[in-house]
Amino acid sequence: MKIAIPSYKRPEILINKTLPLLSSYGILQTEIDIFVADDEEYEIYSALVDDINIVVGEVGIDKIRMFMSKYYDEDDEIVYFDDDIEKIEKLVMIDGKKKLQPIDNLRHLIEEGFRLCREKGLRNWGIYPARNGFFMKETVSTDLKYIIGAFTGVINDRACEERITTHGEDYERTIKYYLKFGGVLRFNNITIKTKYFAKGGICASLNDEREKHIDEQLYILEKQYPDL
Repeated sequence: MKIAIPSYKRPEILINKTLPLLSSYGILQTEIDIFVADDEEYEIYSALVDDINIVVGEVGIDKIRMFMSKYYDEDDEIVYFDDDIEKIEKLVMIDGKKKLQPIDNLRHLIEEGFRLCREKGLRNWGIYPARNGFFMKETVSTDLKYIIGAFTGVINDRACEERITTHGEDYERTIKYYLKFGGVLRFNNITIKTKYFAKGGICASLNDEREKHIDEQLYILEKQYPDL
């Protein structure tokens, strides 16, 4: 198992959020690969991050996703993890009310995701995409539900990791794994705390004009998969 973190122009966020979070759950530095856009970014990240493998990839979330899949072997177990995740939380009932609290064991969650995928013949697992306990449930689903790219595990299938979209590319991954393997697995009682549309990352790669790309890219996806 490898934790693959794509990061672009956010080294301080990475070292202040995601890396300490992973460390707190006992994830080893040797289990982490950080993917950056170019040699300049490599120098910046290398100066701040010790003893973690940093790989030069490509600019753009679609391109780096495809690059990461090709970097690993087919059928490898990969966990894709964003660079700005602050918490991983689970749904609990306290005094009859739904609440969120940090998970106890990240490694166990990851291992369970891959175990269930192999048991059911699936290749992609993920979590509930919205941090709102009111809508979350104590279920594990295998039908077509959105698997957010911020924290997801795959048994690497390079064909499913090809992209025609630059935004909403995790919708595309979800659809491709669903169509090829008959389902995707989602823990509907697990979510993350992160800040979507933050500076750096995708916004920086699109020159802070990300919202202009959203409708266009999702329309491409809609035309590609009209029945879904």
